[in-house]
Amino acid sequence: MPAGTTKYVLLETARQIHEQVGLGIPAQQLPPRIAARAQRQGWLSWDDLVRTVRRLSVADTVDILVPALHKRKLLVVLESLEVPPSQATLFAQIIDAAQVVAAMDDTNRRVRIDRLLWRFSEKVQLKPLPLTECATIIERWLQHHPVRFSSPRTRAHFIRHVAQASGGIPAAIRGMLEAAAAETEITPAKARSFHHEASAHYLDMTPVLVILMVIFLAMRYVSRGLGEMEMLVLSGVASAIFIGLRFFMFRMSTSR
Repeated sequence: MPAGTTKYVLLETARQIHEQVGLGIPAQQLPPRIAARAQRQGWLSWDDLVRTVRRLSVADTVDILVPALHKRKLLVVLESLEVPPSQATLFAQIIDAAQVVAAMDDTNRRVRIDRLLWRFSEKVQLKPLPLTECATIIERWLQHHPVRFSSPRTRAHFIRHVAQASGGIPAAIRGMLEAAAAETEITPAKARSFHHEASAHYLDMTPVLVILMVIFLAMRYVSRGLGEMEMLVLSGVASAIFIGLRFFMFRMSTSR
């Protein structure tokens, strides 16, 4: 089940399930022409069903998917658990109907998915790959997808750069390799320019904001004691800004 809007996720999931075990769509929900074809053939292709499934509501689509999942022992892979509330409710029904494997960033957990986590009996922590394994993946990929390099030295530099820039994340390695395959030739300068968002690391600025807020609050009392009106006004304005930021940050965290 890919990431995306709820309708897109359901449509793509329905397509895959229909190709594996078939969807049981009630005849009254099918157009007369498609229903007659189903009666003659005993089956329908996805091209015959896609318009009908697209017109169904989210609840009706889920009611069709869940029995199909119960029919066979299917493995459902969720691309990400970082989903909106409507999809969290949908995934809860999918988890009850099939064996599910899901990926998530443990440092970016949202409150609304906590109700899903307890349904998983096992949790596996995936650590970044070592540089040697990243280089091995890159070498194997280049064997099957030749890329033109300006020199053998550039090729070695490219492999080393991709392995380091990926941060040990396979998705980042693949993204940079696919970008390199689209180039006519890889030069030393171009080899150093490849990056991928999957390997990006973000810094939590909350502690820094808290420390700055404490400093500006302390400045108010210091300036009042010294009689510095300019410092008092500046610290008061800064404190008001940080209190406002704190309010909106709290609202954003509780709405997730």
